[in-house]
Amino acid sequence: MVKVFTLEQNVPAGYLPVLIHPQKSWGILDQNELIALSIAWKEDDLWHWGRYAVDPLWRGKGLGKQLAYQSLKDLFDTGVEEIHIDARDITLKLLSRFGAKVIGDTFDFYGPVTPMRLNVQDFLASIS
Repeated sequence: MVKVFTLEQNVPAGYLPVLIHPQKSWGILDQNELIALSIAWKEDDLWHWGRYAVDPLWRGKGLGKQLAYQSLKDLFDTGVEEIHIDARDITLKLLSRFGAKVIGDTFDFYGPVTPMRLNVQDFLASIS
């Protein structure tokens, strides 16, 4: 995922591992190579979802949408009621389709990110 986070988005390598626990992660492998990733972690009683990336060679095949759906569904299936997301522009549209709402102004984190919240009711309504 260095390709996406450090080379493409210019995020320092130190941000790649999420060092906050508890956390959950999801990935898609191709021949033991990680080609897509998302991570969720709980911080200050709020679940965050991010570190979401798809290898550039694998984009446009629906893998990112599947991974986002499955990881968000898995979180909600464990009883999580609401998820906070700082979404890059490319992810904003996808998350909006899953019911996420913008909750603040876009800010800079090695490029523009927009704070969003997704609650379980909006997610379930979006997939029914």
